[in-house]
Amino acid sequence: MRPGIYKVSQIGQGFLAVMAKPVAGEWIEDEFRGIAQFGIHRLVSLLENHEIRELGLQTAPDLCLKNQIDFIQFPVKDRGLPLSFSVTQKLVTQLHSDIFNGKNTAIHCRAGIGRTGLLASAVLLRNGLDAAAALALVSKARGVTVPDTEEQIDWLMRHQSALRA
Repeated sequence: MRPGIYKVSQIGQGFLAVMAKPVAGEWIEDEFRGIAQFGIHRLVSLLENHEIRELGLQTAPDLCLKNQIDFIQFPVKDRGLPLSFSVTQKLVTQLHSDIFNGKNTAIHCRAGIGRTGLLASAVLLRNGLDAAAALALVSKARGVTVPDTEEQIDWLMRHQSALRA
C-alpha cells in the first residue's frame, strides 16, 4: 500500500508535497519505505509530542533515517499557528532553498490540511506566489480546502511580504 502523498509544486530541481500523518501500527515500516520510494528526501512533521505518542509515531525519526529521509519536527498546535514568526521564516527559507536544490520535501500534520496547508503555502510564498494563489495550489493538490481556520489564513496574509523576502 502506497502512502497518500500529494505533490504540490515543482520548485527548482525538487518538489514540495503534502500528506496526512504516516500510518502507524504493523505497517509503519512499509509506510516509511513507501515515502522514500515516492522520492521524498525530507519529511517535516508538524505534530506536537503528545500527538506523536497518541498516534504511535515515536519511531518516525528512526524510520526516516533507515530510509535515508531527513526528519524535521516543527511542532504547531492542532488548528493553531506557529509560536514564532522568525523561527518559522527561517524554516521556510531553509525548506525552499533545499527543495530548489533538489531535496524533495513532504510536510505533514495529523490530517495534512491545516498546519500542513499553512506551512506548504508559506514555502510557496517564498517561491514568489501570493497567499491566495499558494492556498489554491495546495488545496487543489490536497483535494480539500486548506488550511483549517481563518486565523491560519490571516497569519499567512499578514506575513506574506516577509515570507516572500
